Amino acid sequence: MKKQLLFASAILIIGIVNAQVSKKANRIPANIANKSVLKNVTIYGNEPEIQSSNLSSALIKSNKTVINNAKTASVTSATIGSTYYDLQSNSSVGDRIVVNADGTIATAWTMAPTNSTPSYADRGTGYNYFNGSTWGAAPTVRLEAARVGWGNVVNTRTGKELILSHNATAGFLSLASRATKGTGSFVESTTAVPSATTGGNLWPRMVSTGDTVYAISVTQSTAAATNPGALYHGLNGAVCFSRSKDAGATWDIVNTIPTGLDTSHYRGFGGDAYAIAANGNTVVVVAGGEGKDLILSKSINAGATWTFKIVHKFRYHKWDPSVTNTDTLGDGVAKYIETNDGNISVGLDNNNQAYVFYGNMNVKAATPLSTTGAYNYAPSTDGLMMWKESFATNGGVLVAQIQDLYQQGTIFFPPANPADTTQLPYGRWQCSLTSYPSVAFDASNTIYLSYSSIVDSLVSVIDPYKSVRHVYIIKSTDGGATWTTPCDLVGLPNNLAYEGMFASMAKRVNGFVHLIYQRDLAPGNGIPGTTASPNPDQTINESALSNNGPNDIIYLKIPVGDIGTCQQYLLGINELSSTVSNLNFYPNPASSNGTIEVSLAENAKMDIVVMNSVGQTVYTSSSEGTIGNNKVDINLSNLSAGLYFYQVKIANSKSVTKKFVVQK
Repeated sequence: MKKQLLFASAILIIGIVNAQVSKKANRIPANIANKSVLKNVTIYGNEPEIQSSNLSSALIKSNKTVINNAKTASVTSATIGSTYYDLQSNSSVGDRIVVNADGTIATAWTMAPTNSTPSYADRGTGYNYFNGSTWGAAPTVRLEAARVGWGNVVNTRTGKELILSHNATAGFLSLASRATKGTGSFVESTTAVPSATTGGNLWPRMVSTGDTVYAISVTQSTAAATNPGALYHGLNGAVCFSRSKDAGATWDIVNTIPTGLDTSHYRGFGGDAYAIAANGNTVVVVAGGEGKDLILSKSINAGATWTFKIVHKFRYHKWDPSVTNTDTLGDGVAKYIETNDGNISVGLDNNNQAYVFYGNMNVKAATPLSTTGAYNYAPSTDGLMMWKESFATNGGVLVAQIQDLYQQGTIFFPPANPADTTQLPYGRWQCSLTSYPSVAFDASNTIYLSYSSIVDSLVSVIDPYKSVRHVYIIKSTDGGATWTTPCDLVGLPNNLAYEGMFASMAKRVNGFVHLIYQRDLAPGNGIPGTTASPNPDQTINESALSNNGPNDIIYLKIPVGDIGTCQQYLLGINELSSTVSNLNFYPNPASSNGTIEVSLAENAKMDIVVMNSVGQTVYTSSSEGTIGNNKVDINLSNLSAGLYFYQVKIANSKSVTKKFVVQK
């Protein structure tokens, strides 16, 4: 089934890619094999813009609808902290949760305890610890002495605890440590992991295996406005690898460049467009980003030497957008080229084979070419991709995308903001609409994958012009060939449409998957967030909202057996009974009249309810259906434009809910 993205503006459908790459089709997981990758649905910049909204109805708040018959996973949840600073990563999410063999858990995140916009001077690492029975109190101050961010936490075999973060202003990596996990004070060192160049190393990642600690970071760009860096081994932004064999006390490998991540393939890297994983002496680093090759560099001797493989090769070698136009047809017009979005997760299975997950993206050169190297990206590109070492072809295969919750072949987005029709109908994270992956393996080599994705028809309660993202989890027991149905891990707490982002999954899976994520009422990145100059991505400033305090940091414990069996948060169950062979509404979008068609295998009573987007009933009917097609005509002339749901119940079976749009 083709999917379409619907915008309630003039319900404009734009630029749908309707085919998959044929050479990958035989490897697309069975549960999504008939679904197209959504690409370039909404194009901005030099491409056609979304038309202005002509809706005059009440704000669409589909999160207010009543949830019926939804079975969710038996998830243990705890709010373990908060932050006013809501940007946990520019791209990939690091390791921010460690589950130890004794059941204790350490967590870390970037925290601003007060709304000190725009600089968030009190920003630092938020930390909480689970002692096996209870969580500690939510932190109110950072661990470090000065403003830092991007804290990653590890616990070593001997029980030592380390947190690596960066200080962007002064340009150094901060290593906070204590001898015993969960107890005692952290001691901070700003020199333990040396910087490679002037400007320092930033945006670190850190993992451990036994008492060996591996870290990567990127050198500061020469174009940085504050504390600019210098070229390092010819790279403007070099991904540097460091190693400690004694739990961070000393570092015997410092700021080396893994093979493949050098000038033979790159001009440089941006912050967070890389990931690291390790198991014993095997360590892998993956790096990429928009308009770049995505490359896996692997070492089997603890980082002493490396080999590499190209995960996804960009069409233009070492692309410089200020020099090379993406004119693939030679007609002088820049074309979109498939690439990775820089949101990467890498994991090693029990055989030390690497699996790489990344968001799909499309980019093209600016017109005219930008002297600063700027380029255009397609914000509505969708699709989470998987690649593993056994793949012989270039690029990954599709494993997740936006879920068509009402199984109608359409994804619904809210109307355009009449005050600014150029705004996107979702938070701007500069990534695929399905992205921010995090991966883990259990002892049986089952793959567990979390990610964030747009929720079909779920609109922010405080920003009616944006859909929200939720965190989902899926698993695969056959090496990624097939995947379970996604489980929504955010749901509707307090019956509100929160956004869920930045999920980080613990590498240890012990009958449960453990992860943390950030929960936020306002979609998108809201920093810097001064009332006078809010981030243009957020139409409503978070700090000005009386009903929206700091963002929550949520811990989840999910039984592995429940993953794949939970259902989405719907207005009912999308399962037709054996009595119903087909259910349809047409035309869709509709205007003054619509028809619900129900195909029955036997005579049965039909109860039909139509609800608006806030769950209010606007139409009901009850009739005796007969074998074959049954049609129920509905007068829509008194209904305002917007999103509606029709719910059909046949005899004593479960009700089935689908959606339609009224367009005036």
